[in-house]
Amino acid sequence: MVGCCCSKEVRVKIVFGYSAFSTLMHVSAALVFGVKFQLYTVAMWAAIGGLYALSVATLHGLAIRQSLRPNPNSIVIQLLPAILLSAVLGMIFSLGVTVYGLAKAISLKEDLVISSHYILGVWGFLCFKWSYYLFQQSRRYTRSYHLDTEDAAPFVIQEVLPEQEDMR
Repeated sequence: MVGCCCSKEVRVKIVFGYSAFSTLMHVSAALVFGVKFQLYTVAMWAAIGGLYALSVATLHGLAIRQSLRPNPNSIVIQLLPAILLSAVLGMIFSLGVTVYGLAKAISLKEDLVISSHYILGVWGFLCFKWSYYLFQQSRRYTRSYHLDTEDAAPFVIQEVLPEQEDMR
């Protein structure tokens, strides 16, 4: 970032704190919607958004401790492709839930009450936001790790063909 007043470590700590706080807010919203209002779909999407926020916090917490770099056999390094895949799937499903919730609310001409589909659309969008951020950050960590090693693409199987001699 050009013109930013703080270092990369400070930015990572800020994002870690924000995602940890957001995890607590998502879990508390899931409890409130599930227990008090019996809106189980909204509670489920609030909990899924909290899970993605927790994943972002965990990824940044490991970066703060710098346990992503030194050990190439680390379980986090091995799971980065799976984290990327889950983030992409989360983006697809949560975007679908957002569109469904808003389309249903508009077609039924619902008012903004606690049991409307607008609330489902909002929590679907928040889940989309955190899954996108998880995708972005895990992709960045994957690239930074694999650019530092000799094998730049360990997850792509490459066949090494022997050199053929000139046939004359």
